[in-house]
Amino acid sequence: MARKRGLIYFQDGELVAESGEARVYLMNGELFLEIGPGHTLWALQSELTDYIEQLKDYPNGDVLEIGLGLGVASRYILTFNKVASLTTVELNDDVIEVHNQIRDHLYTPEDEKVIDGKQHVVLNVDGLEYLFTTKYNYDFIFLDFYDRIDEDTLPLIKDMVNGCRRVLRPGGMAIGWLDPYTPDEFAKEFENIFPIMG
Repeated sequence: MARKRGLIYFQDGELVAESGEARVYLMNGELFLEIGPGHTLWALQSELTDYIEQLKDYPNGDVLEIGLGLGVASRYILTFNKVASLTTVELNDDVIEVHNQIRDHLYTPEDEKVIDGKQHVVLNVDGLEYLFTTKYNYDFIFLDFYDRIDEDTLPLIKDMVNGCRRVLRPGGMAIGWLDPYTPDEFAKEFENIFPIMG
């Protein structure tokens, strides 16, 4: 008897956006972003529950987000009444392009009403370079540019934290996205870094 396999987004889903090595699939009402060969999954729409839990009621004023992904965190941040503007920095221009292609899948008419009038700028630049060269300051910064937290990504996260200190306004805060599947040793080190206060 043949063994049943579960659904796989890149086999069973519908390709709804593509640019370079970035592809977005829609399966069972959820979006999946993969980047590069080997079906490397970078983001999925169900991460919204993690964002809700981790962002709490922190976003306010002028917000900086490092890393776009599917744009799920961007959409959520823009729904906060206290948020005046959102600047999203994304290094990969293919990710920006597929994000633009999936806007109709990601934003509902209700979302559009809530975020109407709020400025959202997406910049195609390196996040670390931006933090050390921008003349702008921010009330809240959200780091979400990595797909995992480990010995390879923690040094860059720490470099980004130093950049955050440079651009945080007094009373501001910076946090990073914590992958719930991070091994304990790296999660503890990560949790000792955040939050960063201005």
